[in-house]
Amino acid sequence: MHAAPLKPQAVALRTALAIGTVGRLGEELINCLLETPAYASVHVAVEAPLRSMLPRLRPWQVAPGTFGGLTPATDIAMPRADDVYCCIDGTRTYFRRDRAYLPLTVEQLPALARTAARNGARRFVLLAPLSAFLQLSAPVGAAMHVREVDLVGLGFETLIVVRPTADYIAGQGNPLERLIAWGAKAVMEIIIPPRLQPLRARHIAQAAINAITDLGPGVHILGAARIAELADRNGSASTRKK
Repeated sequence: MHAAPLKPQAVALRTALAIGTVGRLGEELINCLLETPAYASVHVAVEAPLRSMLPRLRPWQVAPGTFGGLTPATDIAMPRADDVYCCIDGTRTYFRRDRAYLPLTVEQLPALARTAARNGARRFVLLAPLSAFLQLSAPVGAAMHVREVDLVGLGFETLIVVRPTADYIAGQGNPLERLIAWGAKAVMEIIIPPRLQPLRARHIAQAAINAITDLGPGVHILGAARIAELADRNGSASTRKK
């Protein structure tokens, strides 16, 4: 009598929570999370009602200023999420497609991170863009900002800080601001070697998601070069927009 073949075990899908998804980077982060088959659902923090037509996208309405203090808000009913993505980018898109989403500041990080840890989040990803010139001198492998240091001791299984350049902001703002940003980008592309030129928002968001799978437990600080490598796993870095 032959034993019945073993059935492959189903892979348990994870749940993600995205906070601070304003601007180009926030928009791409939501897109990439929804495209990732590893997530059964993607919660996103909003400060105004948002009607979602996508079953996997679940708005979580939060009152403005909820994470304004430096102490954890003990009465917040945060959605249960395995992975929490926080995006520090307060610039909304020009046409305000992101007007319902909750912006996030550096000052709000300690309270937010402590609340996430208390609610069982295993992995915490912080996307904190820097200017292109600051990126060149930023220390790699160590937390830069005092708020980043605050995150290390919270006990997350995986803590990832993504520090990209901020070239993606060239498509935001009013026409004058966009023209100025375009001029700055043109100059930057002349004086900075191609391997150090800024990544696009799409690549940054995809790299942050890939990092969860590729890097494993521990504290990881990602600079431009590592972000490019992680984004390239999806073939995105080789198709950068000109």
